[in-house]
Amino acid sequence: MNPTYALPHLDVKAILAERGEIAIIWSIDDVLAVRPDLSHKQAWEVLKYVKHYHDAEIGISWTGLGLAVIDLYGQPAI
Repeated sequence: MNPTYALPHLDVKAILAERGEIAIIWSIDDVLAVRPDLSHKQAWEVLKYVKHYHDAEIGISWTGLGLAVIDLYGQPAI
């Protein structure tokens, strides 16, 4: 995981609850669990890709992450 930076504490759960919203979070670590050979920058590109192209009726899944990685970077070298 990338190092964390000193940011002001935000209680994201409380902010969302106050607004009557929820959020499902996917991280670079999740992408790297699918393809550990990717860099953090590449994993971030995958997250941006799935955010842009996901089907709102289906959402984002592990399968979707894997397919996005293949779309962007091809099959892993064997």
